[in-house]
Amino acid sequence: MFAAASGWFFRLRADNADKQQRVAFVAWLNASPQHAAAWDAVQLLFAELEAPAKALRAEHAGDAGPTPSRNLHSANVNRRKRLLVRIPAAVAASLLLLAGVLQSDWWQNRQADYHTVAGEQRRIALADDSTVVLNTDTALKVSLQANQRRVELLRGEAYFQVAHAAERPFWVIAGDTRAKVTGTEFAVKRAAAEVSISVAEGRVETSTVRNTDPILALAPGQTAVYRDGRAAGLEPVDLSRSLAWQQGRIVFVQTPLAEAVEELNRYRGDKLVLTDPALARRPITAVFAVDRPDDAVSALEQTLNVRARRLAGFWVLLG
Repeated sequence: MFAAASGWFFRLRADNADKQQRVAFVAWLNASPQHAAAWDAVQLLFAELEAPAKALRAEHAGDAGPTPSRNLHSANVNRRKRLLVRIPAAVAASLLLLAGVLQSDWWQNRQADYHTVAGEQRRIALADDSTVVLNTDTALKVSLQANQRRVELLRGEAYFQVAHAAERPFWVIAGDTRAKVTGTEFAVKRAAAEVSISVAEGRVETSTVRNTDPILALAPGQTAVYRDGRAAGLEPVDLSRSLAWQQGRIVFVQTPLAEAVEELNRYRGDKLVLTDPALARRPITAVFAVDRPDDAVSALEQTLNVRARRLAGFWVLLG
């Protein structure tokens, strides 16, 4: 719901917003109390981001004087402004980007044959006797044909147990990266511009869709990483860590906090945001249960002396 409200926010602020769009927005807003609540949360979020960004610009411009207060239109707005959290402009930009990601997730779910929401995992039996396990926040398209089997990982992470059929190869496409097998077990993870393919059993051939890189043949215990559509390396992988999600665990070993937060966010309905850039490189070693996401927040507060502030039910600010 927050994704839909964010989409309306950006569309209505666009230069080409017209009367027809405004009429459609009013209809959407009045269709459900949940729509109205999500719209209020979006407005509150961006109102809270605007004031700190302006203050930072004033500081960098050398303005040492007090920031003039703005005329408030209601006591309710006054109350909200007293709840404002000081957020750096860079964080504001990241939240705007995340709102866009939420929008794209909604569209990918519409395209997918199967998908999971944050915190959900799902096992799927395909018609060719193969099995796919979808991790949290994952979307997958499936096309099984007479001469080949093809799935497209739109986002997220999946573990494939492919039924052997030498004459009918099984392809996994993730952005510009692809993997080909005839029967084996392997995992594919797609996050932003990076795709990783890790093999548990058998042999997997990986390449790019445009064939600009040589084919990489992976054996059990190896992973291939592709960034921005190019091969970035072939390396050993600790399957007990990378596949721990299948046992309901998330494992971090000396992982930078920014990277850990990105991974934890895949399992949460609300999103963790680092407001202190100095925390980004802090290493963390921990094991968390995927079905108890708030345990991670409590652990970060205790071990790293981080303070968590919950905002509008959609964000947890860590600083």
